[in-house]
Amino acid sequence: MPKDIVQVEIKRIPLDIESSGLGMVELADLAASVEKYMQKLQEEGEIDTLKQALMAALHFAARAYLQTQNEGGKRQEEEARVDDLILKLKSALDAPHK
Repeated sequence: MPKDIVQVEIKRIPLDIESSGLGMVELADLAASVEKYMQKLQEEGEIDTLKQALMAALHFAARAYLQTQNEGGKRQEEEARVDDLILKLKSALDAPHK
């Protein structure tokens, strides 16, 4: 089964990326974000492209990690609320009716 390959460009370097559930527009947008962040790093001080790429990769990995952590916390909070509602409903159903 052929894989869906999308070509993007970062810092004038063409890259063939396996789409892995993302479309061409999303991958192009992500590539543009990486290039923009790398440009920002270069403006802060002259560093080589490999170091820029590694710093950008770490930056975006950290953002993804933090977003995952925040979503996990929200999910636990929502589950606790649902559990609380379930207990309240059970106690209301078990209470003797007048």
